[in-house]
Amino acid sequence: MSALEKLFQPISIAGLGLRNRIIMAPMGTLFANPDGSVSERLCRYYAERAKGGVALVIVEVTAVSRGGKGHDRQLSIYSDEFIPGFRRLVESVHRYQAKIALQINHTGRQTTVQAAGGQPVAPSAIPCALMKVMPRELTTEEVERLVEEYAEAVGRAREAGFDAVEFHGAHGYLICQFLSAYSNKRTDKYGGDLEDRMRFALEIVAQAKAKVGSSFPMLFRLSAEEHVPQGLTLAQSRIIARRLQDAGIHCLDISAGNYEAFQMQVQPGYLSRGCLVPLAEEIKKAVTVPVSVAGRINDPVLANAIIEQGKTDLVSLGRPLLADPELPNKARDGRLEDIRMCTACYYCIDTALGYAQPVTCALNAALGREEESALTPTQTPKRVLVVGAGPGGMEAARVAALRGHMVSLYEQGPSLGGQLLLAAVPPGKGELATIARFFGEQLSKLKVQVKLDQRVTAGLVSEIGPDAVVIATGSSTVPPDIPGAGLPHVAMARDVIAGRREVGQRVVVIGGGRVGCETAELLVNQGKDVTLVRMSGRGRLAGDMGLMSRKVFLARLRQSPVRIEATSPVERITEEGVIIGKDGQSTLVEADSVVLSPAPTPDQELADGLKGLVPELHVIGDSSQPRGIADAIHEGFHVAREL
Repeated sequence: MSALEKLFQPISIAGLGLRNRIIMAPMGTLFANPDGSVSERLCRYYAERAKGGVALVIVEVTAVSRGGKGHDRQLSIYSDEFIPGFRRLVESVHRYQAKIALQINHTGRQTTVQAAGGQPVAPSAIPCALMKVMPRELTTEEVERLVEEYAEAVGRAREAGFDAVEFHGAHGYLICQFLSAYSNKRTDKYGGDLEDRMRFALEIVAQAKAKVGSSFPMLFRLSAEEHVPQGLTLAQSRIIARRLQDAGIHCLDISAGNYEAFQMQVQPGYLSRGCLVPLAEEIKKAVTVPVSVAGRINDPVLANAIIEQGKTDLVSLGRPLLADPELPNKARDGRLEDIRMCTACYYCIDTALGYAQPVTCALNAALGREEESALTPTQTPKRVLVVGAGPGGMEAARVAALRGHMVSLYEQGPSLGGQLLLAAVPPGKGELATIARFFGEQLSKLKVQVKLDQRVTAGLVSEIGPDAVVIATGSSTVPPDIPGAGLPHVAMARDVIAGRREVGQRVVVIGGGRVGCETAELLVNQGKDVTLVRMSGRGRLAGDMGLMSRKVFLARLRQSPVRIEATSPVERITEEGVIIGKDGQSTLVEADSVVLSPAPTPDQELADGLKGLVPELHVIGDSSQPRGIADAIHEGFHVAREL
């Protein structure tokens, strides 16, 4: 038995036996077929998580009607034609002794005209601030028809073999829109006070039970706090939870937020682990049915403590199972050091929601490509030299060793991690340090020969004589061509983040990309007086961030004391500060220190020197082209898989 006893204690939801307390939270993937039916890719994705040891897989948000889709490729169940595909999905999960539920949903106003196949509908004609599409107010008769469509969807789910269903009543989707005074201004029986706003949800539950019987397990996902004006409050959600229990809901799955409070719906790294647990704890006090909670629970020790302390009965893990589908099994077996922990980096959110692309994980290159990414033992072991112990180099070394190659990893610096060590310093980025620890553990277990404080030259490579070389030397920054950039009080952002350079009280940060913006936030959190100036020609402020990452980050930055000069070009740096162009005039921004954050350039000296000198040469990550951690890790994985 694992030391995490409570986490791996069985539990029952309305007679549905679960082998432990870990639920796979529903997350949209866009892995479905173009018509919204189940694809083989989707089956493999869920099967991998079932194989990894979760007790209950809740399949992602699934549309109950054509007009309820949030994306034209969203999984759907509004027709009997979808049932055969869902049967295959159920079988693929049951094969690994996990249970499976289907989350059914209508997006309401949180969609586009294209996805909904026409003007979106909502309780009231109030647009979502993120989607910016005016919805049409549903008629009373249309609401009643939607109640029937939810019940029909539950019937199809049961026919397909699902063990349970979950009604999506959270995150600002249609049921939540009816529950909340923020989005429901109706004057008919479905609007008004909380009792009437609950009517839609309660009728759905009643109709569904009439369709499939009262014993079929039903869960309900609830945003216990919406975090918007007139939105759902915890006090209201306690009342809603009791009414749902009385109506026959068997388990409450607690979350928070909506599209306009997205940082509470999908929590970024600056929010603490388990940040929604206090909400679930209060809901649990109001009901007797099991309660689960989501929200930055990436550590099994924390998950066990939450349950052991009686705060919830189960935990819903979402992004952590994207990063490591084997998390439950590893935790059960006491192999915590082998867990690749989610860092809440938002890369998956940027791909799936921000850019409407199939979901991708920065840390797990095999996500959604489980079959084609399987690692097979090599038949021809090679001596592989990896140069650079950043994320790309460490992943290349790990995967190459897993496949049976003899791997050496050389790093010029004193420790593993590369730019990860700097990336983990700014506020909200501390989880990135777990990646370096994970790789360190894996490389040690795989007996990769690690050489630190070792600069690699073409001559050294010739002495080593490897069969294959992977260059992952990263990138560097040089001062931009700004008059005064060489003055003594001018420092580079990387040196400031690393603590190699001290700055004065008044600081101007020049450079409006991710690093410049994060440096400004870091310094203002240290009590500095900071002005951030975007360099001319660098595009939008924080433009190298993903769409949703940028939205959440800039909202926080603009609430901070950082003064932002996003449209004022830098003319020159002086001993007194920085001269910028503003309103047609040259203006001095006084500063004791100036921090430069120019675009990085790839370190290609070694790669250029090895061309034609080694049998096999690969250049990955920033050494090829400066980008993000995900690009480096994915390239390291794929290069090593093909060695």
